[in-house]
Amino acid sequence: MTWEYLVVETTLDSAALGELGAQGWELVAVVSPGHFVLHYFFKRPARG
Repeated sequence: MTWEYLVVETTLDSAALGELGAQGWELVAVVSPGHFVLHYFFKRPARG
């Protein structure tokens, strides 16, 4: 299976997370490389 990935570097609320989930994105990690900074990593099966 081939995957596509998305990295979001902005704080997301539950509505935004729900919208990404509805688009097929699965949250796989949240990393905080600095204070008050979050990076969200998503994946979903590649469409094709």
